[in-house]
Amino acid sequence: MPINDDRLLFVSAPCHVLMDAIEISYRLKRLGKTQSQIARDLGVRQGVVSNVIHDRATAYGVASHIAGLLGMRVEELWPDRYCFKPRGPARKARQAQNRIDGEVDAMS
Repeated sequence: MPINDDRLLFVSAPCHVLMDAIEISYRLKRLGKTQSQIARDLGVRQGVVSNVIHDRATAYGVASHIAGLLGMRVEELWPDRYCFKPRGPARKARQAQNRIDGEVDAMS
């Protein structure tokens, strides 16, 4: 919510800064890093680096390297792609629990 005083304008902002691909590329160039240099450093193709920056591919090692260069975490740069998603119980654990509960396994 903006609060407008005759002299000041305050805007509440979220805790994290969402960056789009253009901003990420801009900040990397300001650091003197190109996508090609990053690709060479990591032993991947430049297209992989581009796809990670543009959120078209998941390559955690590349994303982590880029985030490190920018002084951020991957979860901050790509929150929709790299976020904690709790998993359900593993299939064997579910089967064991079903046996305990007296249910019949569909896979048996």
